[in-house]
Amino acid sequence: MKKQYKVGIYCRLSVDDASNSAKAKNYIPGDESASIENQYEILSKFVMLNGWIEVKTYRDDGYSGGNFQRPGFLEMLEDARHGLINLILVKDLSRLGRDFVKVGRYTDVIFPSLGCRFVSVLDCLDSEGDNTDMLHFRSLMNDYHLKDLSGKIKSVLYAKKKSGQYLTAYAPYGYRKSDEDKHRLVVDEEAAAVVREIYRMRCSGMAYGKIAAALNEKSILSPRWHWELHYGKKGSCKYSKLWTYATVKNILNDTVYLGIVTQNRTGSHSYKDKTMIQKPETEWICHEDAHEAIVDRELWEAVQEKNRAVKQQVANHAAPLPALFTGKLVCADCGHPLAATRETQRRKNGTSKRYVSYICSHFATTGRSACSWHRIYEISLKTLVLNEIRAHSRAVAQDENAVLDKLKQQILSESAARQEDSKLEISRLRRRIGELEHMTAKLYEDKVSGIINNDTFAVLIQKSEQERIQKAERLEVLLAEERKARQEVENIRQWAGIVRRYLNVQELDREIVEELIDHIEIGERSVIDGQRRQDIKIFYRFVGVV
Repeated sequence: MKKQYKVGIYCRLSVDDASNSAKAKNYIPGDESASIENQYEILSKFVMLNGWIEVKTYRDDGYSGGNFQRPGFLEMLEDARHGLINLILVKDLSRLGRDFVKVGRYTDVIFPSLGCRFVSVLDCLDSEGDNTDMLHFRSLMNDYHLKDLSGKIKSVLYAKKKSGQYLTAYAPYGYRKSDEDKHRLVVDEEAAAVVREIYRMRCSGMAYGKIAAALNEKSILSPRWHWELHYGKKGSCKYSKLWTYATVKNILNDTVYLGIVTQNRTGSHSYKDKTMIQKPETEWICHEDAHEAIVDRELWEAVQEKNRAVKQQVANHAAPLPALFTGKLVCADCGHPLAATRETQRRKNGTSKRYVSYICSHFATTGRSACSWHRIYEISLKTLVLNEIRAHSRAVAQDENAVLDKLKQQILSESAARQEDSKLEISRLRRRIGELEHMTAKLYEDKVSGIINNDTFAVLIQKSEQERIQKAERLEVLLAEERKARQEVENIRQWAGIVRRYLNVQELDREIVEELIDHIEIGERSVIDGQRRQDIKIFYRFVGVV
């Protein structure tokens, strides 16, 4: 019997492809030869002519051929792993990608391992044909095109930077892009007034956090929101309206407010590795008096002197060691992590003692403008966590089965009814998939024997295959849920084995915290009936709250 090919059509178009298409060069009027729609039309007809089954189309519009983390491409690979498609069809090899090494890995290793045939229509390349040598040659040429294109773009951008043009996507706070020339900055008077006030407050000795708090008290919008309301989509900004410590610090250290444009500070390793790297200062491109200054030189220098003095003061102190619960504490109200603070309390007898406490980082960085303290002292939390670990360890040592049963019941009670329904649905899906597979075989027999014609066969087989794919996808989801439930039960046993070891633990250290604790939710302190209360939830690794 002839092999049944279930085709996944892959279409890709990058911004560069669109701008350099035949249409853009006026070779073919209105043809849109490089468009996604045109690619699909060509490939869909090719599928029909070959008598294959078109299962799904995967599209990546606006993605570079050097980037293989494309949503459509990744979805196609996932479907191939699950057997939903067994043939990948592209218009030409460059649509798959322009990186010679990665394209070769996919066509020579990954696709065959997934049981997928690969066909490139315009290149006349077929992984099951005898012309696979041309596949590597064309892939190499596509890779060279990507490298050449990257070099040309970098040269153009470098020349623009050398000429003093401002190339960053957004103007810094206090400026906007000129209406006549988008590569030149002009003063945004409303924001510039805020920048000047920030510099004056810093010069008077105010700390970064205090400045952020003062701005928030006056309801002055953060730079992101200011840009959105004046130059964006009027209120669709997803960022906070509040000023933070870091935002104020960046403004107070940026030479752009002296009228200086500094560019070429960052770059990438190569055209294949887009990881951003910091370039040495010798490669920076600076232009004095590139635009109107917001802050005069005298005020700027005074502020920088303040910044240097504070920096030196911090440098004179030994760097603190990481706190015991760093990265493990979460604010129960706003969800931000808690930050460690160190303080010294002096006693009446002249001695002093250092304490570590944790407070909500969102509260701290916004100058106490958002959320609240949520303060908890490390010594108190350490005692609480240590006692709870010992209690769980004793319970496991005395009757491990009872503890395991209790935790299993806790997990199963949440989804018992759903799991029963899931088992019934899995049984129905498996039965229906078997029926559809039998139906497919019967259709082929009817076609061969002449009971049904080719057109009827194509309609019926496509309808059957689409239903089978839908059922198979749903079955995989349910089976994944079943596997997750079994893993949760296994996790309970693993947690019990770990916690048992700490029956006689005397001191809590970072290693124990890392091994046992996933995170701890810290609520705000309150007073109820004259008693101080603070809700604390410990979430253990593997099992959550016990």
